[in-house]
Amino acid sequence: MLKEIFDRRSVRQFTQEAVTREQLTELLRAAMNAPTAVNKQEWRFTVLTTREQIDQICQYQPYTKMMLQAQAAIIVSADLDAAQAEGFAYLDCGAAIENLLLEAVHQGLGTCWCGLAPMEEPAKAIQNAYNIPERHLPMGVIAIGHPASVTPRVDQYDEGKVTWL
Repeated sequence: MLKEIFDRRSVRQFTQEAVTREQLTELLRAAMNAPTAVNKQEWRFTVLTTREQIDQICQYQPYTKMMLQAQAAIIVSADLDAAQAEGFAYLDCGAAIENLLLEAVHQGLGTCWCGLAPMEEPAKAIQNAYNIPERHLPMGVIAIGHPASVTPRVDQYDEGKVTWL
């Protein structure tokens, strides 16, 4: 199995080490290679790299305090005009985000995925604050940085959650 799958953790404490544009580009490349329903590729990405832009997220989504230490953030939105259906847009953006998270682990970066939609108020506030087009629904925002510490690997496999037929 891929080491990155088991090493991925939600990181909420980051160092001050910068995340490069090249690293962010590779995260986006991984995200954009996720599968989508009917290959619609409706995800859209807004990359935040200034302290002011990143810190501002906390005003709109109360569970994003880790942004105050993150060195970058990426807002993942769904272009609802391009999507096969809004329900698939949630799945497609989730797959893109997971690819991004795994690539971050591969690069030695830490991330924390914070949900936006279907919570209408935070999604709308983020959309307005970052000039995201009306038909682009913000699904999530990812804090990105170099982790301040490494959390030990834990295998979360639980036989009790499996039904074999």
